[in-house]
Amino acid sequence: MKHNKGKTEGSKKRKNDFLTSLKLTIALLLLLAAVSIIGTLLPQNLTEGEYLRHYDTASYNMLKTLGVFDLYHSWWFILLLFLLCINLLACSIKNVSRTLKILTQVNPLLTDDQIKNLTLKTRIDKKISLNDAREKIVRILKKDFPSPQENSENGIRHFFCEKARYSRLGFFITHISVLIILIGGLMGTFWGLKGNVEIPEGASIHQVRLPNGLMFDLGFMVRCDDFNVAYYPNGAPKDYKSSLTIFDDGKEVLTKIIEVNHPLKYKGFAFYQESFGEAADQRGEITLRVRKKRSKEPGREFHVNLGESFTLPTTGLRIKVNRFFPDFILDENGTVMNRSFALHNPALELLIFKGDELQTQTWVFQKFPDFHGSKGEYQFLIQDIGTKVYTGLQVTKDPGVNVVWAGCILMILGILSTFFFSHQQVWIRTKTVGNNLELVMAGTARKNRIGFEKVFERLKAEIENI
Repeated sequence: MKHNKGKTEGSKKRKNDFLTSLKLTIALLLLLAAVSIIGTLLPQNLTEGEYLRHYDTASYNMLKTLGVFDLYHSWWFILLLFLLCINLLACSIKNVSRTLKILTQVNPLLTDDQIKNLTLKTRIDKKISLNDAREKIVRILKKDFPSPQENSENGIRHFFCEKARYSRLGFFITHISVLIILIGGLMGTFWGLKGNVEIPEGASIHQVRLPNGLMFDLGFMVRCDDFNVAYYPNGAPKDYKSSLTIFDDGKEVLTKIIEVNHPLKYKGFAFYQESFGEAADQRGEITLRVRKKRSKEPGREFHVNLGESFTLPTTGLRIKVNRFFPDFILDENGTVMNRSFALHNPALELLIFKGDELQTQTWVFQKFPDFHGSKGEYQFLIQDIGTKVYTGLQVTKDPGVNVVWAGCILMILGILSTFFFSHQQVWIRTKTVGNNLELVMAGTARKNRIGFEKVFERLKAEIENI
């Protein structure tokens, strides 16, 4: 039984040693750094089609399974962060009892055992009475240490002083700050959002486009009231800004002019000015060229607005421009939708009637005029689309940002406490021996011992001269 108990205790000790190992900390930090480099070099959260331009199907499926295209949400990246949290927590807990003992069980009396263990110590004999020396010793100590303590025991008077005692907590504060930063980062990873949206002047949106192509509903409306851009003489954009208005439950709640690095913030969302360009004007005119397929004739142009119709001469066919998508895409269910207002993939849905009877429905793509899905004997070509300027916004939501900031502030405090403050202690034991006063002086410092030695030697010199 004792043998099994010893094996169990040994196993627990090995586990504790592993969790509190500095080697584990360094290994985890190096792995996280390597993963971050990969995540920087390899574009994250693109669409499947964009990745398939660079990888074959087998490679894409393998990398997707490994989570390479979404590193910061992968199970193994979360596991690395979790292990780092456990490692930091274990290291902190390991040192709690020893540090608390140092902070709470300070002995203001200089004992013979302490004198043996302390490296900085000296003995001074002076022909002076204890009463005369007392005030001078206190005055000398107060130059460097606040509130020196005095104690008497068996005719021996002890002086004790210290400073920056709680700087020893800098170790724990720094560790806790890292944990808080990691927790804030995980909050942003799991519950945060980053997307983009383009809003033409006068238009409103309630959804933003996520990096994976899906649309996210904001729960309120954002309208672009106005957009302005200023240019340098060489034609490069100098500054651009948008006037945005927020509508919530049908009520106007906020209006703000935003520009680069000066976002609008509402309900945890931040709207940053990112870009601008031309978007389709849904009320503008569309120019279509219609010609017979496989014909060398240029065909004929028609100018029509969305929802209107035109008739092909001699055919009796009426063509209705039913729907227009400036950035055509199919969602996961195969439903047609707009990915943005920008003219990235303009598409028209045309309805072709013979009299009042619908004969066919077809799609026309400006960038793919020979789209194989076009139906009927006529080819429709998009020649021109009425446009107006749009503002491009980056939309973010990070519920962990305040937590991260709190962790950063705490880390600064912990680093300052750890590296710029030193716990210093000085003891002086005095007793009268004959006509002389015997003083034994000792001291210690947690760090910057060379600097403390200078302080100790100065105190010694001043006491010798009392």
